[in-house]
Amino acid sequence: MYKINDIVVYRRDVCKVVGKHRSDFNGEQCYILVPYMKQDGSVRMQVPVANKGGHLRNLITPDEIDQLIRDTPDIEMLVNKPANMKSQYAALLKGDEISDLIRIIKTSYSRNQARLRQHKKLASIDDEYLRKAEQYLYAELSVSLGMSYDESKSWFEQEVAKIDRS
Repeated sequence: MYKINDIVVYRRDVCKVVGKHRSDFNGEQCYILVPYMKQDGSVRMQVPVANKGGHLRNLITPDEIDQLIRDTPDIEMLVNKPANMKSQYAALLKGDEISDLIRIIKTSYSRNQARLRQHKKLASIDDEYLRKAEQYLYAELSVSLGMSYDESKSWFEQEVAKIDRS
C-alpha cells in the first residue's frame, strides 16, 4: 500500500501519489497519481490500488541502481532483425523491468554506431526508441538520486564505463 506523497513508477512514468478515492466507474479503491515532472495538476491518473495489471511499482533505490550498473555490461542486446526491431522495442517499453530500458539503449546505440561506420543515416526507429528509453531511465534515476536528468545520465554512463573497463 502506498501513502500520499510516495513516489512510484506507473508504467514508465515517475509519479507522486496525491490521493486515494473510490472510483465512480467500478467502485474500486484507486490511487490518484500525478506525473512527477508535471506536478502542476494538469495530468492526473487513477490506478487501482489492487494493481492487477502489475504496472505500479516502487521507485528504484540507490542499491538497485548500483546492481543495475553492475549488471549493465551483461544485459544482452536484442536480436538484430531489422524487419521487427520496432515491435521488439515496443514490447520492452511496455514492460516494467528497468533492465529492459538498458537493452533498448544498448541495442539502438549499437545499431546507430554500426550505421555511422557504414556512412549511413541513423535509423529513425532506433533513434526514437533510444530517446524514449533514455528519457524513462534517466528520469527515474534522477528522482531516486536527487540529481538533474542530465547529471543522472552523465553519472550513470560514467559508472557503467568504469565497470566495462574492469
